[in-house]
Amino acid sequence: MADPTPTPPAASRRYRRGVVVATVVIGVIATLWVTKAFVFAQAPWRHGWGGPMNAEVIADRVEHGVKYVLSDVDATAEQKSQVTAILQAAAKDVAALRGQHHADAARIREILSAPTVDRASLEAVRTAELRLADQASKRILQGIADSAEVLTPEQRVQLADKLEARHRLHRGSN
Repeated sequence: MADPTPTPPAASRRYRRGVVVATVVIGVIATLWVTKAFVFAQAPWRHGWGGPMNAEVIADRVEHGVKYVLSDVDATAEQKSQVTAILQAAAKDVAALRGQHHADAARIREILSAPTVDRASLEAVRTAELRLADQASKRILQGIADSAEVLTPEQRVQLADKLEARHRLHRGSN
């Protein structure tokens, strides 16, 4: 007896696969872009070397980045506003982890400057830092996924194509 469920056409499967690939590409590129935004926000011409990034500066950087990136896909003002709010909340949550990271770094300096190196304590700090990085990574990815849901599938594909083209341009390959 034949299977009553028809097989979807190859073009439909290719489209869905393309959307999934585009979403993954957007996620990776957006994660790198957010990280880059935080790093360059502390450049000397912006805030001085290692100067503190307060909530206002972070919000400004996210808003600027969203406007810049989403202008390539003709996002509506409402979409830009929603994505900005989502990513600002994610950036705020990740920035809140900074205090624990600095405390862990101080603890490492303390351990390494002691007369004897306590390897068990170093390992405890290392695992705490890995948990912190995982927490930050999860929150960033959640923000990216939430942002992607605001855009249409066509906009996500467009954005993935534009970001990949920029990536190729910067790494010097075709």
